[in-house]
Amino acid sequence: MKKILLGCLVLVSAVALAVKPKPLVYNGDTLPQTNIFKRAQCGKVGKSLGIPEVSGIACSRVTPGYIWMQSDDYESYIIAADEKGDSCYMKVKFSKKIRWDWEDMSGGVYDGKNYLFIGAFGDNDHTDGNYSIVYFEEPEITPASPSTTLTPSAIKFQYPDKEKHNCEALMYDNLEQMIYIITKVYYNVCQVFRIPFRLDYGDEMQTLEYICDLGVKSDMGEGVNPSKGFHLVTAADISPDGKYVLIKNHNNTSGLAAYSWILYWERDGEESIAETVKRQPQVLDCYSYEWQGEAMCWLDSDIFYTTSDSDGEPPIYKYTRKGSQGIGDVQRDDIQCTKVLRDGQLYICTKDGLYAPDGRKVRP
Repeated sequence: MKKILLGCLVLVSAVALAVKPKPLVYNGDTLPQTNIFKRAQCGKVGKSLGIPEVSGIACSRVTPGYIWMQSDDYESYIIAADEKGDSCYMKVKFSKKIRWDWEDMSGGVYDGKNYLFIGAFGDNDHTDGNYSIVYFEEPEITPASPSTTLTPSAIKFQYPDKEKHNCEALMYDNLEQMIYIITKVYYNVCQVFRIPFRLDYGDEMQTLEYICDLGVKSDMGEGVNPSKGFHLVTAADISPDGKYVLIKNHNNTSGLAAYSWILYWERDGEESIAETVKRQPQVLDCYSYEWQGEAMCWLDSDIFYTTSDSDGEPPIYKYTRKGSQGIGDVQRDDIQCTKVLRDGQLYICTKDGLYAPDGRKVRP
């Protein structure tokens, strides 16, 4: 949840939106910046959507062409919009109360079914401790069903040190069937944890496994203003094919807009994501600062989106890998489609069936 003084908002609002990230010192090295993606605004989070403060997004895998959005406001529902963000195509409510302060959202495949995950683990003041990962099967988006009510499940968890932490980033790996979460820390390192996704946890408390720190504390000290380091992680996602990892932060509290980054990793073969994020990443130079930039998701391995949970109608940005046509390269450009990993294989999911990457129809 946002707890920021109005003075900070005025200060940061005066900063140009096209501010580029500064070089980032990370584990002792200045990270290279890569220009492999280009960015363009594709829409905005319209007020008519009725979803204030969007802190998590996930591309639909069941009904291609839509983006699920959740709020870290007090309402327990999610909505589906297209990338233009001007119309709500479906609203999903929940049959039981869920802990509020939702901070991120991700999609993934488990046992041949598509799931959505919501991180109900925001805790700015470190006073709650009631953390969970809410999950449910992703519903189909149809004109005949503009709204529905679902019964979610939840994985209750604690951190290995048994302490309270604030967290705003969650990602799911289709290959490992593993959930990763990343803490949000002010002026200090953020930490990565994981837990295997299973359906049989029930109400028992689970303990996350610690993986690593993102950067080290000394990089943000030793004569460098700690507010300029990589802290305040707000979003993360893994591409559906498991090949690419994105982790982003924002630096609203200091007014230093240039010290916000998107980190980018390419998975090396069959290594775990835990191994991937321990290596040095690259910084995407196409990223420009977003006030309260807290939402990010992959469409496929070539396209991802970001938006923010700021008030008003924040932009929706689309990032496309240079030299790639994204989902247009799968020979199904006559209809809306998206890449999706199912049962360990990559397919193209459309409204009229499932296709192999070469265009062959696999099943209706």
